[in-house]
Amino acid sequence: MSARGIEFLHKWVEENVPPYSTADPALAAKLAEQATADAIKAGIRPEEISEEVGSMLTTMLEVLDHRDTE
Repeated sequence: MSARGIEFLHKWVEENVPPYSTADPALAAKLAEQATADAIKAGIRPEEISEEVGSMLTTMLEVLDHRDTE
């Protein structure tokens, strides 16, 4: 497990995911792709995040579904 991967993801979500709930698979896919690309740019391997959360797409779908309740 990578603490820095999870810290990156939490910060990334706060800065990049809309603050409202939506069930938009296309948006989730776009966010998952961008989060992965940004992690790589930051020197974090995607595996460092997926070891903890699993699929980035599934994670983004869940985040979008619950965003306004957090």
